[in-house]
Amino acid sequence: MPPLEDNEQILYTARKHWFMLVGESVFIAVLAVLPGLFFFAPHLLPSEFVVAIKGLVRFEGSYTLSVLLLWAIELLILTIVFFLFWTDYYLDVWFVTNQRVIAVEQRGLFNRNISTFRLDMIQDATVSVPGLLATLIDFGAVTVRTASSDSFRFRGASAPSRLKERIMAEHARAQAEKQEVWVKPTEL
Repeated sequence: MPPLEDNEQILYTARKHWFMLVGESVFIAVLAVLPGLFFFAPHLLPSEFVVAIKGLVRFEGSYTLSVLLLWAIELLILTIVFFLFWTDYYLDVWFVTNQRVIAVEQRGLFNRNISTFRLDMIQDATVSVPGLLATLIDFGAVTVRTASSDSFRFRGASAPSRLKERIMAEHARAQAEKQEVWVKPTEL
């Protein structure tokens, strides 16, 4: 949880959609299962593929133990890669507070980027939903442009329209509070 300022409360938390993790994990699952098919059920694979692999790979000694050792090493590496994907998925989050938006982006295990921008500095927020599947399961990207030339983008957000509307509602509230301060006459 990011450090909050005085009187700041988290109003909305936005995370990546579960489909983003599933999409990355499917490739890992295919790579994990393929050697098992080659070893335990080679009749399920195309014969040209099996012959080509046997021609490329030559084993000395016990063929079975060599394949199982290589498969175990591959599974260990794929497990580590999966947990890297999961860490990136789980730790990418946007917090909408009553004063600002805090964007946390995890890049690898030991690299995190935390950006904040004030609600009253927002110029525009845009939602982009890339295709039919994204529309059906409700995920997309939210881009927020601030008063400076910077823009912040949250890719793969779950319920991106809800996130945008929440940000814009809080932006309107912050703008109204700012206007009240400017309009109020000072008392002598």
